[in-house]
Parts: sequence; C-alpha cells; structure tokens
Amino acid sequence: MAKKRVAKKKAAPKKKTAKQTDGTCFVVMPFRDPFGLYYNAIIDPAIRKAGLDPRRGDSLFLPTPIMGDIWKMIQDAKVVLAELTSKNANVFYELGLAHAIGKPVVLISETMQDVPFDLQALRVITYDKNDPKWGDKLRSKVIKTLKAAITEPVEAVPPMFRKKVKSQAPPDSEFSLRLSKLERQMASAKERELPTVEINSVRVVLLRAQAKHLLDMGLSIAEVMHQLCLKGNPKGLIERIIDEILAGRK
Repeated sequence: MAKKRVAKKKAAPKKKTAKQTDGTCFVVMPFRDPFGLYYNAIIDPAIRKAGLDPRRGDSLFLPTPIMGDIWKMIQDAKVVLAELTSKNANVFYELGLAHAIGKPVVLISETMQDVPFDLQALRVITYDKNDPKWGDKLRSKVIKTLKAAITEPVEAVPPMFRKKVKSQAPPDSEFSLRLSKLERQMASAKERELPTVEINSVRVVLLRAQAKHLLDMGLSIAEVMHQLCLKGNPKGLIERIIDEILAGRK
C-alpha cells in the first residue's frame, strides 16, 4: 500500500520590524524659518539616512523646565548637530554643553563669518545657497560626516574635551530633589498614558510645591502667578492653590 505523502507546512513569513537606528542625533538650531524648512527638507532626511533618529528642542512637550529636557537629550544623543548660521545665542549655549561632556558634534554654517573664532579651527560644513544644488550637496555632506562620527566618535570631539571631568555643581537642595521627583512622575504618567485623573493629581502636587517654593522665596502673588502661567498652568488652578497655601498660613 502506497504511503500518503504529507505536505510540508510552509514556514510563516517573518514579520518585518521597524528599522533599527544607531541612536539619536540632537539638532541644535534656531526654530524660526527658514531654518525650520531646511530642517524638514535637508537635515532630518540626512540624519535618518545616516542611521540616526533626529531630535529637536521644539519637539519637547513635557511639563518640565525645557532646559532640563534639552540637557537630557544632549546627554542621551549619539551625536549633536549644530547649525551656527545667524549666531544664535541658544545654539552656542547648547553647543557648549555638548562640548563640555565630550559629545561628538557636527557643525554646519552658511558662512564661516558666523562661526565664533574659538570654533574656526574645527571642521565646519559650509553651504552656498547661490548654488542651485546646495541642498543636495549639504544633505550628502551631513550624511557622510554623521556616519564618520558614528564609526569614529573620538574624531568628532575636540581633544581638550575628550577627558572626563568631575562635576563641580553644589549638591541639590531637598526641595529641588523632591521637585525633580515630581516632574519625573508627571512625565512618566503621560508616557504610560495613565488616566487623566491620575495625571492631574500629580500635576496639582507639583504645582503646589512650585507655588509654595516661590512664595517662600518672597515673591509676590502676582509674580508667582506670572511664573507659573509661563509654564502653561491654568490660571484658575494656580489661584486656587495659592489661596489654599495662604489660608494654611493664617
């Protein structure tokens, strides 16, 4: 009797996974146009082509002070790319932070006249907008330089910044530590998509701590209101919390 042929089951096709990147590239540049247009058309695609995930300061929407968020993104980045055109003060400050911790940096500028004297000895990618193909040429140079910074990061760090240095900052106060903890809890709650009620609960605790600290520093109620409104907090909620704090002191 002939044996029945058993058909072999075909192996299920492997699921395609999202392309893995080599880390993030934090971009330091002015937010105003035309730089926003350059970023979308040239810088962002170049960073992705180099195998990195682009990040910019204007993509931050956390309820924490923006300087703290930017500092963290600089530390976490594999490479920092700085656009020096227009001599933007924030760009120079954030570039200084990156250099201070020995972060590989790629510099670009429309002209060397916008590059501070102390940085002119470093390699700077320049571009000429009078050239019809300047965008393509800049994109190509950025891709090549980023890939080099990934494979040989030490070459993208000036020699004087390659040595690790110990922080000379004074220790945080107890209030600062508690405030930082609350800010992290708030950010974590949003990331984990917790119920709005729980997020708002953490937000109120954080806002109360900030308001009390500002009042203890001697700021007037109007000044406290102004400071907390600048952080995007609802005016009505701030007023209620200040009233509760003052009522508890009577």
